[in-house]
Amino acid sequence: MIMSNYVIWIFQSVPHACVLQNLVGFDDSNTLFHGTPLAKTFPSKVAFHMNPDFPTDLLLTDNLLNSDSCMVVSSKLADALRARNVSKLEYLPVSIVDHKGKVASKDYYILNPLELIDCIDRKKSKFRESRITPGRIAKFEKLVIDETRIPPDRSLFRMQGYPSIALASKALADDLIRGNFSGLGWLALNKYPED
Repeated sequence: MIMSNYVIWIFQSVPHACVLQNLVGFDDSNTLFHGTPLAKTFPSKVAFHMNPDFPTDLLLTDNLLNSDSCMVVSSKLADALRARNVSKLEYLPVSIVDHKGKVASKDYYILNPLELIDCIDRKKSKFRESRITPGRIAKFEKLVIDETRIPPDRSLFRMQGYPSIALASKALADDLIRGNFSGLGWLALNKYPED
C-alpha cells in the first residue's frame, strides 16, 4: 500500500486534559469550516468554556479537545506554525474559561485554514453524501485523497466537501512531533475513520 504524504490532525489523549465546549462570543462558528478569512472581523472576547462533565480535567495542553472540532492551540504551538511559515492560515485569539467561570488562559488560538482544497478522490473513497447539502460528505467508510490536487505550499488545510477534519503534510507533522506538543496527534488517512 502506498503511504500518503498527508495525515489527519487529531487530539492525542492526555490524562486530566481539559475538554472544551461552547464557543462563546462568536455566533457563526460554522464559518470556521468554510476556509474564509475571519481575522479582520473576529471578535476580541471569544472564549471556549471547559466542559462541566469533566470537572477535574483542568490541564491545558498545546492542542485542546473541543466539541466544535476546531483546532485550538497554545501560543507555543501557534508560534511553531508561524516559524514554519504555514501558508493560508489564520490565528484567531481565544480565551479558555475554567469550570468556575474564570479565565484560565488568554494564550490560545483557533487555527483557521483558508481556502478549502478539493482533493478528495471520490472514485476511490467510500462515503455517504449529505442529504441536506449536495456535494458535502456526511460520513466516510474510506478516505482517499488525490495529492496531485493539493498545492505544494499547503501544509495544513481542510478539504472541500468534508471540512470537519484538517490535513497536514507529513513534513509538517514530523516537524511538530519533534516539538513534543502535548495533546497533538496524527492519524494516517488509511486509519480514518477510527473505530
